[in-house]
Amino acid sequence: MALSFDFLKSVTAHTKRSVFIYGIYVFLLAIWRYAAHDVFDPYKCSSLLTTGSWLSPSDDAAVPPSNWQPDSCLFHSYQPKEAASCLADQQVLFAGDSTVRQVFWETVKMLDPTITESAARHADIRYEKNGLDVQFLWDPYLNSTAVQLIESCRTVRHSKPNAFLVLGSGLWPARYLGDSGATMWKSNVDRIVDAVKSCEGFYSVPFILPVTEPNWSKLDEARSSTILKPEIAYMNSYLSWLSQQKNVIVPTSLNLMMTESEGAYDESGIHAVKSVAKAKADVLVNVRCNQLVQDTKGYPYDKTCCYTYPGPNMSQFVILLITVLIVPALYIKSSGLLSSPRMWTEGTTGSAFVTACFIFGSTLTYCYVADRTSLFSKASKQFWISDFVIMTVLSLILGLVTLRKSDSEQGFMGRDQSNEWKGWMQIMVLIYHITGASKVLPIYKYIRVMVAAYLFMTGYGHTIFFYKKGDYGLKRVANVLVRLNLLSCALAYIMNTDYLFYYFAPLSSFWFMTVYFTMKVKAERNKDLKFLSAKIGISVLIMKIFLSVPGIMEILWWFLTRVFFVTWDLREWRFRVLLDMYIVYIGMFGAIASIKIAELKLLQHPRWPTVRIGVLAGSALALGLYHLLSLHWNAKTEYNAHHPYISFLPILGFLFLRNATHTLRNTYSTAFAWIGGCSLETFTLQFHIWMAADTRGLLEVIGSKHRTINLIILTPLFLLVSNLTSEATGKLTSALVSGLQQKKPSAPAPAPVTTAPEVAAAPAVGSEEAEKSIGEPTLPTVEPSTIEVTADPNGITSASTTEATETVTSAADATSTEAAAPTNPDDAEKGGVFASNGNTTTTSEVLTRTNEFMAAIMQHPRLEEFYTLMGDLQLRLLTVLMLMWAVNIGHALAG
Repeated sequence: MALSFDFLKSVTAHTKRSVFIYGIYVFLLAIWRYAAHDVFDPYKCSSLLTTGSWLSPSDDAAVPPSNWQPDSCLFHSYQPKEAASCLADQQVLFAGDSTVRQVFWETVKMLDPTITESAARHADIRYEKNGLDVQFLWDPYLNSTAVQLIESCRTVRHSKPNAFLVLGSGLWPARYLGDSGATMWKSNVDRIVDAVKSCEGFYSVPFILPVTEPNWSKLDEARSSTILKPEIAYMNSYLSWLSQQKNVIVPTSLNLMMTESEGAYDESGIHAVKSVAKAKADVLVNVRCNQLVQDTKGYPYDKTCCYTYPGPNMSQFVILLITVLIVPALYIKSSGLLSSPRMWTEGTTGSAFVTACFIFGSTLTYCYVADRTSLFSKASKQFWISDFVIMTVLSLILGLVTLRKSDSEQGFMGRDQSNEWKGWMQIMVLIYHITGASKVLPIYKYIRVMVAAYLFMTGYGHTIFFYKKGDYGLKRVANVLVRLNLLSCALAYIMNTDYLFYYFAPLSSFWFMTVYFTMKVKAERNKDLKFLSAKIGISVLIMKIFLSVPGIMEILWWFLTRVFFVTWDLREWRFRVLLDMYIVYIGMFGAIASIKIAELKLLQHPRWPTVRIGVLAGSALALGLYHLLSLHWNAKTEYNAHHPYISFLPILGFLFLRNATHTLRNTYSTAFAWIGGCSLETFTLQFHIWMAADTRGLLEVIGSKHRTINLIILTPLFLLVSNLTSEATGKLTSALVSGLQQKKPSAPAPAPVTTAPEVAAAPAVGSEEAEKSIGEPTLPTVEPSTIEVTADPNGITSASTTEATETVTSAADATSTEAAAPTNPDDAEKGGVFASNGNTTTTSEVLTRTNEFMAAIMQHPRLEEFYTLMGDLQLRLLTVLMLMWAVNIGHALAG
């Protein structure tokens, strides 16, 4: 028996309180972890310097480990441009033995990958290029040139500031100075530390590297007989004590990099392999550069070790003020919480508009706190094929056990099937992102096909709507565009990113407008198949010229930058649009074909069974052909060049096979369909509340050592918040497009009787009867009584749209207030919250006065004029655009 997934719909529709409580639980877990582990290390500097493990360790000496992960923060592997921007016109000084020299060379290669290690082994080395000055002094005992150069800061004026200082020794004294080695080493270290302290204004970031703990099994006899474990342990213990007493930094995590994996050592048993040495250099640069580079670069915030998140800017502050204080206050008032002794009653009886604002604002706040503060931990991604397979198989099982029959005949590519299609593709995209599978080319290819399938549905669904309904009005366009972009635009401001960063909504919007204008031109002739086909072909040509010819989009981008003060990445946008350009038009042709087949009643033709068999056979061949073709391209660039011309093969092949029989067409997975219903929100919100660092890392509640538990905790909240946000966005879209109609408050309810009247059975909380039973209408909103498919961002089929005015009421009305008040005045005095210290005012009286005050405000002439003025759709949209423009100007001037 198939398992229904309707209980999730019930959860999101009737128990928003449960989602809220679970969200509070997650936040309390994050606060507990922060208080227990991060309160003394809020910026994760100590975590970077003293903790860590390899996400891909290796017990094989021939295989080096990879992907170093400090506890609770994102470790960044620096590239030449980033490192050079941080260290420009500065000097970096390295001094010590061969282990320090190895870190020196990796730092130089980080700045200039073309450099080769050509200097003598026991010699000083200097690298200078483009204002950078990086030196290495061979001083394995730290008692000669290094001390002299450091002490020269007292008398010699240096031409360049020092970025950081790296010193290291220990193995040479242990090997060549015998029993007195540790004593002499300690004396030399104390002297050089005192020299550094006397020049702390110049050497502001001094590192003393821990003494490398060798791989004792790899040491040759000469080294193993002189380098002793107790001596190395004593030296490192002294350095740990020194780091607490003096102004020096001892990155003990560099030794963890070696001891955590057999593959970290080269054949000497002392030095690190190249990749591990690069990670050591990155630790030092992360400490020195993360704050500077991240503040200069902005998003993505993918360098969270030793980093302080900036405070909210003006737009973020205003949004947080509204979402944290104003909207919750309105929600509490409208939901009836103040008029009931049960403070945890459902808020569904209040204003739907205010409830939507509360949910939407809570989502924005959650995104900000999760991904723009240190409260939640961040961690690096690591691809394991086992994780990808397990998550995929579990998702498949969930889809199979929730199969059910559709309630009505769906027809070709019906709503249930379309939502299911969007749902399972969205799940695969989520798995692809969170497991870091983008580096695996076969997976990348199929995910690209899934993105193309979304755009195919965009062209298909909107074409059917415009062909059948012919509605090209502003309201229709505004409804689709606002619904698509409301969340993405709001996140761009609250997260200080940009609109194109959430690329799916802009991409869908762009192709919706392309379909709109293509169908609108000479719309009266759309019934002419030849004319319509020619019009679509001309649209393909125009769009190809617009997107591909250099200079056209550059002019548009220049205009947007100068007038609207946006800074969008034109190269990235052009790549994404061109990658799936033709599939949208194939979707348009597919929509026209399906309409004409129905109009001409070709399904009733005697030869249709033969055609059907041929189509199904061709579909199977198309899937196989795509797979064979994709095997020929072994690089992303090669595949991307051919993807626009072959992506239709698996899409059409799957579509025809999915609709091959009546049973297949009318059977769908409720779990996948539920995800598909909020696929826009899951795609957008994954950036900040499922993953972290703008998708570059993983969001964590309880620390980096429990990756699976973090996923189990955060995934349900992510999915439920996405679903609630989808509902809220729909209501806000309706309010903006259809407007809010203010109504007069209802007359006060009669005084309650003192005798107990016969009480009818109360309607269920959240039911339609419960909503209608509440008085004091406040902000009614116009919402579609029939939801049209194409109003959904990825709508598939068309349906007529009718509108009905729904009166949304408040629970805090006179009736509910009187009902909640005690019948005995003395009881009211005793139980009222204002009845202490001689105050005779009762809670009931305060609530009554509050309602009267709110009613007077709603009847104010100025508010009436505002509602009347904002009744025009064009004015509402223009107001929103002007506000966005003003905020963009503020950002530009502040920057």
